[in-house]
Amino acid sequence: MARPLNLRLRAGILGLLIGSLALTGLAPVRQAYYQRESIQEEEARLKALEEVNAKLESRLLRLQDPAYMEKLAREQLGVVRPGETSYVVVPRPIPAAPPPQPVEKSWWRQALDWFAELVS
Repeated sequence: MARPLNLRLRAGILGLLIGSLALTGLAPVRQAYYQRESIQEEEARLKALEEVNAKLESRLLRLQDPAYMEKLAREQLGVVRPGETSYVVVPRPIPAAPPPQPVEKSWWRQALDWFAELVS
């Protein structure tokens, strides 16, 4: 009878040992998982920022081109060269909408309004 008890005790100790090892190993595994997720998020953010940086660098190169700068000045600022005539097309003013006409209330709506005023 001592043998089954001894065997159970050994199995219990072994189970506790394996369980404690599993629990202590769980924290580093979880931490590694979260770090991997964080790295992936940061890599995606880096890629997006690199794309924005590339667009800004290409725009900077275009802004150093005198022909492009002249085009921008003509389009956005209305700059003209000496001897050129500048025309500005002014759109017609939009006519103001007529004021809304008062809506004639039906007799039952007037009765409801009168009753609401009477109650309040």
